[in-house]
Amino acid sequence: MNPHLKISTAFDPFLAASGPNDKRDAIVVYESGSRARQAAAGRGTSFAGAGRTLEPFKARVAHQKSIRAAVVAAYQRDAPRRLTKTLKLAASPVGSDVLPVSQVEVTRRTLPVLAEQPDVVAILPNQRLRAMEPTAVAYNSPSRSEKTAGLTWGLRALRIRELWEKTRGREIKVAVLDTGVHGNHRTLSGRVSKFLIVDPLGRRIEAAPTFDSGQHGTHVCGTIAGGNADGEIAIGVAPESELLVAGVLVGNATLRTLMEGIAWAIENGARIINMSFGFTYYEPLFARVFERLLDLDVLPVVAVGNECHGNSSSPGNVLNALSVGAVARGMRGRPQVAFFSSGASLVFPGKEQPLVTKPDLVAPGVRIYSCIPPEKRPEGTSDYSLMDGTSMAAPHVAGVAALLMAAHRNAEAADVAQALAETAKHPEGNQRRPDNRWGHGLVQPVEALKALES
Repeated sequence: MNPHLKISTAFDPFLAASGPNDKRDAIVVYESGSRARQAAAGRGTSFAGAGRTLEPFKARVAHQKSIRAAVVAAYQRDAPRRLTKTLKLAASPVGSDVLPVSQVEVTRRTLPVLAEQPDVVAILPNQRLRAMEPTAVAYNSPSRSEKTAGLTWGLRALRIRELWEKTRGREIKVAVLDTGVHGNHRTLSGRVSKFLIVDPLGRRIEAAPTFDSGQHGTHVCGTIAGGNADGEIAIGVAPESELLVAGVLVGNATLRTLMEGIAWAIENGARIINMSFGFTYYEPLFARVFERLLDLDVLPVVAVGNECHGNSSSPGNVLNALSVGAVARGMRGRPQVAFFSSGASLVFPGKEQPLVTKPDLVAPGVRIYSCIPPEKRPEGTSDYSLMDGTSMAAPHVAGVAALLMAAHRNAEAADVAQALAETAKHPEGNQRRPDNRWGHGLVQPVEALKALES
């Protein structure tokens, strides 16, 4: 592979103001291909999921650790030849080597040296993450029709009760990488099994009790796995699924923060990872990370962004992300893509890459009622709210994926993603799929379940 193609284009702005010997942190993705898969006894076994064990991954981890050590040793040996003064270029692993990823210091002159290492497949700048804030927040009660139905309009639009006749997501672990969670909320009681904060240096900090640095993470968790809000209205798609929550958007979050959260989620058996944030710079090479997640049978579900049509956010616009846009309730109950929901078709001139059209799917994402940490308001304390955003749509899909995986234990993450895309409903018919507003269409959980059963 051409070493130049291994270096993210995001390095151009990232290094623009740096001198030739100024050090910057990079995230390196290295080879884990067929050798690691053969050593790990094949694909389709999660790290510590229901009914699965750590044993098949010991060989994989050992293999990836040896590759990392060799890459770092060669880089630290060869890089000083490109420098005008002696510098120590530090490197550190991410997690327990379950992911073939490391953090390495680079300079403008040593970056090509790292790319020349044959086992390196991608080098990304350790850029900032930004929270994907909702476009609107209201502290109103759910609508009369929602109270009458006993569930949110999003769950009703997706016909979730029909799936609940077969499964409610039991034993499926869903990781939420977000602002944290107010796990003591009554509608999340018993649903958050593990909680972690990752600081800006990538350090894992166990904290008790759980907490949310904002409201976002708690709202997302409620949509995935919440129970009944005050006994009136069901808010969670997969209420018996298990939440693994990592606060990765606390303080000055970076790509390293995210990678540590992903590694932690895999180590603890996540089958699905819900992500609702954006990078500062466009990052197509994050597809290399998603490749490794899918190889580990972990499904990345990502909000596409709230920048309106013609725009998109990384990592939601990455080729192999399961990217989700937002719909609102339209006239006569017909869903309409929300004005803020991002969507774009990405072209790469001069490169042999397919046209990337995002989002892949749409789901309810406007006036979504879910739980939040207690918020003091003039009219009293609120611990539920209505939010708008693709961050509200993505957890609907993550919850649906949990239901499908619980109903079909042998279905791999890629199979679930394919079933969701193939059965999605586009208002103008299959010939328009995918486009950059609806993607393949509104997710149809009941039809996706039938597709997996066939």
